[in-house]
Amino acid sequence: MKLKGTMTEQAYREELNASKFHLFNDISMRRFLNIIKETFPVMKTVHVLSWIPEQGEDIFSFLVDTHSVIKIELDRYDDTVAPIVEVYPIEKWMKGISRIFQIKLAVALDLAKNDITQCK
Repeated sequence: MKLKGTMTEQAYREELNASKFHLFNDISMRRFLNIIKETFPVMKTVHVLSWIPEQGEDIFSFLVDTHSVIKIELDRYDDTVAPIVEVYPIEKWMKGISRIFQIKLAVALDLAKNDITQCK
């Protein structure tokens, strides 16, 4: 999907940057970040795509670099409960998502490409 610089894209860009900052700097996100690093030891960047707060757990989806999406379900109250982790190639993740989520993913991919370029 080609980005057009719309207000929707700009809003997603701001949201994705803020959630990335939160992921890397907030102690409450440390468990998620550790799981991502264990699963992708050479990852260069991560962006939060979605967060679903359930009754007893949090379910997050993250774009890792530009190739994968990792979905992590963590118990909110019991750290001893093993997380549920699912990894999808980006191509598989893109199938069947809504138009608006396609825009968010396109913005996240653009941010990830920029992050990776800056790492070199």
